[in-house]
Amino acid sequence: MRRRSRFATNLGILLLLIGGRLASAAAEEKELTALEIFDRTLTAFDNQRVALREWQYYQTLTTHQFDGSGNVMARGTWQSIVRPGDPRALEYIGERMEGKLSFFKPESSSSSAAPAPSPSSSPSSTTPPPKSKPHDETEEKNQAESAVDAVRKYNLRDRYNWKRLPDENVAGEGAYVIAFEPKPRQNARSREERFFGLLAGKLWVSRDDFIVLKMEAGLQSPCHLFWILARVTTFQFTYILEPSRGPRLFRLSKATAKTVVSFPFYAVRQKHWLTIDKYEPRTQRGTAPKNPRPSLSPRGENG
Repeated sequence: MRRRSRFATNLGILLLLIGGRLASAAAEEKELTALEIFDRTLTAFDNQRVALREWQYYQTLTTHQFDGSGNVMARGTWQSIVRPGDPRALEYIGERMEGKLSFFKPESSSSSAAPAPSPSSSPSSTTPPPKSKPHDETEEKNQAESAVDAVRKYNLRDRYNWKRLPDENVAGEGAYVIAFEPKPRQNARSREERFFGLLAGKLWVSRDDFIVLKMEAGLQSPCHLFWILARVTTFQFTYILEPSRGPRLFRLSKATAKTVVSFPFYAVRQKHWLTIDKYEPRTQRGTAPKNPRPSLSPRGENG
């Protein structure tokens, strides 16, 4: 009986020690600041990009333009292949446009189409290209890479005040929630800095591996971007990483953005849907089949 009792006592002490260490580790995790969570999130994102260097994914951008009554007056769809780490332009495999979309070139050829302003790209990508200058693919950059570089180029880490909010569940996962808002009295030397200096929102980050599960952001006030008389009066952005039964690295993601650019006598109202839905081993440029007539309706929506 003594041996059993001594064994039970030792086992109890061991369990208490293990439990204490686990509780201590959990307490340390809870003590992470919002900025520390952001730093770990950025590191996780960089690691994902490295892991995808031998892979590519398909991206579909759909844009609708509305009149003052909310009716669709023009729409377009662009399908492309994104190769993480490749600085060259995206490879467009399908595009289609009906009506006249502001800030988009009217040509239907993939090789001459201007990159569409996507929610994942920097705000400068909505600037209409000069009509007198022919399109040169060698001068066009990979928009996905440019958007990633913007985080460091415009020092988004230190541009905002970060605040940790209570944890939540997103798509069945435990998530840290951090909010950000611009610090006051920022120096804005470019239109991009002016834009980011007015942006606020929230990030939902996985507690397991610091992957962004959800994001919401929007302008706090109108922003002058490209023309003196034009202002971006509305910019609302959402992003969601959907649950997947396959490898975590290859999960479906969707983003939407609503934009309104106001001029003295009219406004350009657009909504953008961006979907990433297919990963595969990297192929050579120009070998993917073309889609001659992609759908003009966003994925999962009718019309």
